[in-house]
Amino acid sequence: MLKKSLFILCVLMCFVFAVSCGSDTKNITKNNDENNDEEASEVSDDAETDTEPADNEPGNGNQDDPAETEENDPTETDDNDPTETDPVKETTVVVEPSTDFATKTDALIVTKEEFAGIFQKFADFHTVTGIITKVVTIEDICENAVCDDSDPLNDTPKAIKDYVMSVEGLRYLVLGGDNEVVPSRIVHDHFELPLGIADYTDDFYSDLYYADFSNWDKNGNGTYAEDEDNPLLIANIAIGRISVSTVGEAELYFEKIVKHHTAFNTAHTTKSLLLANIATEISSVKVNAGYYFETEGKTASLIQPGYSIKKLYTQSFPFPGGNTAEYLNNDSEKAAIEEGMNLIVHSGHGHPRYLTCEQANDDNDFSAQMAYDLENETFPFFLSCACEAGQFAYRYDDSAGEKLMNAPKGGAIVYLGNTTTGLGIAGGSQFIDEMLKNMFAFPYSAIGESYIFAHMSMPQNDTFNPPVLNINVPVVNKDSWQWTKKSIVMLGDPMTVFWRDPVEPFTTEFNVETVESDETKTVFMHFPPELEGINIRILAGEKLYDIPYLMHETVKMELDPSVGIMTVGIKAENSQYFFTEFEI
Repeated sequence: MLKKSLFILCVLMCFVFAVSCGSDTKNITKNNDENNDEEASEVSDDAETDTEPADNEPGNGNQDDPAETEENDPTETDDNDPTETDPVKETTVVVEPSTDFATKTDALIVTKEEFAGIFQKFADFHTVTGIITKVVTIEDICENAVCDDSDPLNDTPKAIKDYVMSVEGLRYLVLGGDNEVVPSRIVHDHFELPLGIADYTDDFYSDLYYADFSNWDKNGNGTYAEDEDNPLLIANIAIGRISVSTVGEAELYFEKIVKHHTAFNTAHTTKSLLLANIATEISSVKVNAGYYFETEGKTASLIQPGYSIKKLYTQSFPFPGGNTAEYLNNDSEKAAIEEGMNLIVHSGHGHPRYLTCEQANDDNDFSAQMAYDLENETFPFFLSCACEAGQFAYRYDDSAGEKLMNAPKGGAIVYLGNTTTGLGIAGGSQFIDEMLKNMFAFPYSAIGESYIFAHMSMPQNDTFNPPVLNINVPVVNKDSWQWTKKSIVMLGDPMTVFWRDPVEPFTTEFNVETVESDETKTVFMHFPPELEGINIRILAGEKLYDIPYLMHETVKMELDPSVGIMTVGIKAENSQYFFTEFEI
């Protein structure tokens, strides 16, 4: 009996000793709710540094230290052991979609059904980089409105404007296509300046109709923007037309938009170009538009100090700019654009077939085809007051402004021009100067903000004193102010950022893993430490997620199984945008 009792006692002591010796072992479990029921593996401290998480564990991302899985370790550390340090714990955070996405629209893209897919890409890009953007098709608008294009009082443009005005909080409007895709509004106007300088009457297209929420046909006669209609001619919202005729052209411009915002060449940030033709003749005296540029308080002086300004002016006497300018010709213009410019300002003449040209002869005719053939890495903001080069309804071909925007190997990111006769130093140049004031007021802002500012602040009266005449010539009056407002068109995306200051591209990498079931698709995203404190926007299907990332978090999202694409964007201070999209 005694021997049996001693044997039992020995067995118990061995058991206690074994448990005591094993008290330092750890349980490492997968950081995945669907795998919590799996058996935990036991690893001793001596082997811990050689242990790595399994490659197929969702949420592990780039973590190299298995101590980051301590949150799943049921064994508590000894608080009294001075050799122990608290490990960094990885936590899993389940994020919920933002409610703003369903209720808020900062920007609207209007297009036809066949272009809806590509313009949805524009909307996704802007949404994840800070501007909630929606797409609406003309077919959907006309399904709930009268779109009788035989009746100017109840036509498609009227239905589009009514819809746009119904969107609360709207700031930007994109017309997704040329006039055959998204129709503009035909308006009537007359313009006259004293001294026999100019006298025009015309019916032409005006996209401002959609941006100015005042009534453009008060007398109800179906002729818009007559003097008796008294429209306000201000921009309640920014408007730009992406004047494409095919989905392929839209895809090409989208690639430009992404490159401009994510991979802008900072070496070209402070490079600008001034182009000037002979603006007009007064009493047989040729007036060079460069005289206006060089006048104190005008264009050249509005470009931010520290910018390099290349000046190409048509030869005249006296020559504006002195030894700071060069003679303009097609070769020098092409070389300057392909050199890489952030900003180009043109004052002079144009035509649907010519981006820039002279008035009296065939010199310096920079053709639409030459614009289309440009090969430049940096896409500039090209601001011009030339006639008709922005005519997106030109019946024979794409206009020179459209060719510039759709150039496959270069061209511009935004083109400001005219759909009819441009008034140059009699209105167009003043509008551009107001845009420049706003563009250089901020390190980076959407060009649409400068468009709105110019419509609000353009002077209704102005004089100009060219050195060859030495008299103050009245160049802006009520007529030229109204004409300019109606005729100006901005081709391009109004949400495009003008990079005033050099800011570097934003680069980062992260891991994404997906677990699928019949009911849901679970996505785990693990971001690197350098993203701590930065807001990350993710668009998945019709749900938007705003994630203020903290270190050592695995972000978990429960998605509908049908979601196949995720779009990620980051808009951080003092940097270009980050944007990527991938399949899940």
